[in-house]
Amino acid sequence: MAPPLVSIGIPAHNGAGTAAAAVASALAQSHPEKEVLVVDDGSTDRTREVLEPFLPRIRLLAQTNRGRAAARNALLEAARGEWIQWLDQDDLLLPAKIATQLSETGGGAGAEVLYSPCLLDEGTGELRAQAPCPERDLLRSWFAGELPQTGGYLWRREAVRRLGGWSDLAPLFDDYELVGRALRRGLRFRLAPSLGAVWRIRRGPASAERTRDFARQKAAVLEEMARWLDQSGGWTPRLRAAAGEAFFLAARWLARGGAPGQAERFFAEASARGWMRPPRSPLYRILLGGLGFSRAERFSAALRRLSPA
Repeated sequence: MAPPLVSIGIPAHNGAGTAAAAVASALAQSHPEKEVLVVDDGSTDRTREVLEPFLPRIRLLAQTNRGRAAARNALLEAARGEWIQWLDQDDLLLPAKIATQLSETGGGAGAEVLYSPCLLDEGTGELRAQAPCPERDLLRSWFAGELPQTGGYLWRREAVRRLGGWSDLAPLFDDYELVGRALRRGLRFRLAPSLGAVWRIRRGPASAERTRDFARQKAAVLEEMARWLDQSGGWTPRLRAAAGEAFFLAARWLARGGAPGQAERFFAEASARGWMRPPRSPLYRILLGGLGFSRAERFSAALRRLSPA
């Protein structure tokens, strides 16, 4: 049987410093039947210039700046493959990523989404491997943030089209949102346990505005999943525990982003619906009961600053 055609789609926006390496890793895939597509999403730097040497080995598309979800949907429409691999402009694929995923899953038979753990590059000079997440525990792993990032997946193109493509609900969490939607719609996931992609994580100081955006978008995606679990009766104790911790982190990010009123409301509403799980620390519980969420957060942050390292 001939190997399936796989489309590798890379959205690029002001990626002059990283996009060439991402494209090179896509072209280096050992899987023989592949096409590499790049969408220049209205870059204002040298992105197009650094990509032109790859022509005609890649298809280079262009659009006005409409955001990453729109760029990924443009790739979805242009792709010809049975499978589609998305790759962010600052991440990399290991050379045998696609071939290994297909071989470890029997060619993806009966599956609509293949997934593999990533190597995490946090800028320290050492790579850290994610642990594989079992298929039976996908939803808990989703809440816990343990699933791979964009590059770790291989999707059947038609399955993503049925989902409606990528969403702008949470631009900072668009891969997380898409996977959550796929889980709710019952897409069949298969684990290929070998490492497949390098996820480059560059952490640094974030503005209060970005922290608030981060928190609001994560909260919106979490609420969407929690409402579905309420309606479907799908909660289990393990899911409630993982979801509760995720909701608490979103509330904490809102508080740290300078939105104490919104953090307080979010905490109260999620608690009333049984979605929230604050820390079990007796001291924190006392602070929470006496001061409310936002003040308890400020007090506990002050205590952490005073504690010895």
